[in-house]
Amino acid sequence: MYSVDLPYPEVNVKDKNPQYIDLILQNYASSISEFDAIAQYTYHQISYVYENIEVSQTLRGISIVEMHHLELLGEILVQLGAEPGYWINNKKPHYWSSKLVDYDLSSLKYILTVDINDEKSAIKQYKETITKINDENINDIIKRIILDEEYHIQLLLGLYKKYVEQ
Repeated sequence: MYSVDLPYPEVNVKDKNPQYIDLILQNYASSISEFDAIAQYTYHQISYVYENIEVSQTLRGISIVEMHHLELLGEILVQLGAEPGYWINNKKPHYWSSKLVDYDLSSLKYILTVDINDEKSAIKQYKETITKINDENINDIIKRIILDEEYHIQLLLGLYKKYVEQ
């Protein structure tokens, strides 16, 4: 319901290139990452649970899909020989921080706009990652994740049209 109805490729990294670790960590736990998306969607979802149940349920559903993406990227990290920690830069970790979550709840328009823009940024970052990785399996997983991120934009735009543009 909150993801594209297509299977995810099995994680089976062929090219265990250590340079891929930092590329995956960027998508895993940076300011534009699955971990950050989970935290932000969960914050927004809880904040709207009594204001707008449809918005809250949609954000919760999206966050669960993002958790699956986090798992897939974490498995890739493990297969690359890294720990699936919440940091970027494997050699000198910079830890993920809750400061990266946008806590502004001033309006539904604002949070939906932020979430839509964050999905667009994630897609852009994933596409850049694909250009730097020469492992077909990793890239197939990322391409599948991108399909979900594009679908999330559609869901968020639907909420925007229904509740903001009314």
